[in-house]
Amino acid sequence: MSDDKAVKAPAYGSAALAITAAVGVIFVAWVAADLASRDPLPGRPLSEPLVTYVAMLTDLAGRTAALVGLAILLAIVAGASPDRLRRWAGRAGQAWLWAALLNTVANPAYVNGLGLSAMLSLPQWWAFQVTTPSSLAWLVSALAAVAVVVVAYRGSTRAADAVVYGFGLLAWIFVMVTGNVTIGAAHDWATDALTIVGLSLLPLFTGAVAVCLASGAGVPHVEGWTRSYHRAVLPTVVISGLGYAVVFWQQLAGAAPGQVFYGLAVSGTVVGLVVLTISWIIRQVRGSVRPAWLVVDGMVALAMVAVQTVEAHIPTPRFFVPQTIQINYLGYELVEAPTLLRLVGLGRPNLLWLVVVVAAVGSYATGVATLRRRGETWPVNRLLCWLAGWSLVGYIAVSGLWEYSTVLYSWHMVVHMTVNMLIPVLLVLGGPLTLLSAAARSGLPAAVDGVVRDLHENRLLQRLMSPPVLWANYVGSLFLVYFTPLFSWLMRYHWAHQLMLVYFLLTGYFFFALIVGVDKQAWNLPYIVRLALVISIMPFHAIFAVSIMSAQTLIGEEFYKAIALPRVRDLLAEQNVAGQATWLLGEVPLLIVMVALSAQWFLQDRREAADTDRDIDLGVEDSYDAYNDMLAELAARDEKRSRS
Repeated sequence: MSDDKAVKAPAYGSAALAITAAVGVIFVAWVAADLASRDPLPGRPLSEPLVTYVAMLTDLAGRTAALVGLAILLAIVAGASPDRLRRWAGRAGQAWLWAALLNTVANPAYVNGLGLSAMLSLPQWWAFQVTTPSSLAWLVSALAAVAVVVVAYRGSTRAADAVVYGFGLLAWIFVMVTGNVTIGAAHDWATDALTIVGLSLLPLFTGAVAVCLASGAGVPHVEGWTRSYHRAVLPTVVISGLGYAVVFWQQLAGAAPGQVFYGLAVSGTVVGLVVLTISWIIRQVRGSVRPAWLVVDGMVALAMVAVQTVEAHIPTPRFFVPQTIQINYLGYELVEAPTLLRLVGLGRPNLLWLVVVVAAVGSYATGVATLRRRGETWPVNRLLCWLAGWSLVGYIAVSGLWEYSTVLYSWHMVVHMTVNMLIPVLLVLGGPLTLLSAAARSGLPAAVDGVVRDLHENRLLQRLMSPPVLWANYVGSLFLVYFTPLFSWLMRYHWAHQLMLVYFLLTGYFFFALIVGVDKQAWNLPYIVRLALVISIMPFHAIFAVSIMSAQTLIGEEFYKAIALPRVRDLLAEQNVAGQATWLLGEVPLLIVMVALSAQWFLQDRREAADTDRDIDLGVEDSYDAYNDMLAELAARDEKRSRS
């Protein structure tokens, strides 16, 4: 069977998918024609009709190519023969790349109401990349496309394919959350809701297309993939429906969907989710699931990509609601000065982090329950550490501490030190990867365990996870973010603030996993080296804290002066408090690390001593006897010399 034939779905399936893609192009072109015929929005007097067509059609091309390319990678990760599929992944990646690059020109032109000629100068083009988040998102999307092309043509491992798949999904979500959803009151909730939609719905879309491709290629065990996909449909539709409800509530700003053009995107999304649900019900009633029956879901995936494109370009009613600078940056207004009661009590919840907490705790509990059903045990102390870490995240997410951390540098640093040091230490002591591997052997998809093993053997990842790189990243990221204009830029966007917290959490997690992590590491360091790494970060932590306290200029000055929280007059005094909090809050996690490291070191020495004693008793280890023989020989020589 040739490579070209190997990836084709059944004739009716491929024809249906092709027709759906064509209808999507016509639909997007029709919406673009309608938008191009309307009067320019306020602030966009130089907009050109051609820009609307180019921006929307290249957006659709990029999303569709991303869907196909990532679906092929997912099929390979799940066990499909890579030789049959990599060529097509490379082609999809190339189409994605060119569409994304073209959108780095067309998107900022459309968003800012300019002609394409305004983007042809390299300095101007770059200036718009850093000032227009949606354009920056397409630049990141282009990098993800390059990664897809590289792993497609180099014939990489499943672990590398999985990493690139994850990077591609995040790049796709980045494009989603930098569109209309970033505007107006409650955009923090809407952005989080759309992020949750992306994390749940995009894997489902790529899964549907992957099963269709695998079915057409005659891949073995595709029926198992189909059943796994079928089980994921209903919860994904429910989660996505709730997320979209928040997005549309925020974007419609009280308008009825039938009264505004944006209602077209609302209707298309609802129809897509309803069709997915009906398709699931039909399969459920029949009592069996066949790969060919998922063609409908693949069609829905392609259709909803077109709907996503339209939703990102139609001006919403929220555009025309006046907003303050705080609403523009935060999505809400905060006018009261912080008090102890407001800080420790309930505040404006961080929706994304709450969902992550529920998912992390639920997944871990499922893994533990899976082991116990098989009669296996899991250490209670690991479970408690994992629960403690995520409970702390959950408390921050619902308390006033999170709310005030978005407007005051002092409380921002309290949250930062907790997320960057204390929480990661607790999480690595939970051993999530060890639990994942054990649960995979107990019946979860075996591909998961295989990918985890491949990750440890990947040379590039071994270099990225090497002690010098992790150390430099952990220490250097503090100075890179907070002592450059990057911090002020990140604080202006809710999605960027969330990304910053995720980055610092992962930075702390990977560094402390190297020190006290119970999971298998790519680098198994001697305990003396681990101790040296912990001690080596202490001076830099102190320097960072002192630098904040002694700084005579404001960190994030542009952002904090724009927010202008009432009753907070002296921002430098706030910054001094932030430095003190940084110093004090860094001591507790380091103390926990030292205690955990000492305990692990002691237990390791005791195990080695016990193993040695057992080997001596069994006669396997003769080094002790050899040592005694050497001492006896030396004593005999000394006695002989004394006699002579």
